[in-house]
Amino acid sequence: MSTAAGTSQGRVDVDGTRLALSQLGLSYVVEALPQMLGDAVKENLAPHRFLEKLLEVELSRREERRIKTSLKLSGLPTGQTLGNFDFTFQPGIEKSRIETLATCAFIRDHATVLACGPPGTGKTHLAIALGVKAVENGFSVAFYRLEDLFCTP
Repeated sequence: MSTAAGTSQGRVDVDGTRLALSQLGLSYVVEALPQMLGDAVKENLAPHRFLEKLLEVELSRREERRIKTSLKLSGLPTGQTLGNFDFTFQPGIEKSRIETLATCAFIRDHATVLACGPPGTGKTHLAIALGVKAVENGFSVAFYRLEDLFCTP
């Protein structure tokens, strides 16, 4: 079977599609389209499943970008998460209570959380980790140390 204008059989010209996706602001889909088209052909993916996967790529990358930007704007120090907090070192801190706070329900309820204790017990680490969770849950966060609030230039 011959094809027109010397193009190979089974090849799809996606330039128009890429242009339209770009004009719609779907930049992550534009980037992923060639690889995903190849995968869809190999997997014999139904058109609606292919579209679903394209949209998942766009949405997940936008969410990653939102979180990254929000974390940068928040002023939260990096590296302190709930995953790397040593609950065995601080047995007085109830892990279940912190996990409940990590749901951010207290923010939705406009409740105040007060963390008190002697130096070195993990208060700042937990505050930062809960701030990260809040950003991941779509809340805006601003992190300040007390001494920064009182220092005047």
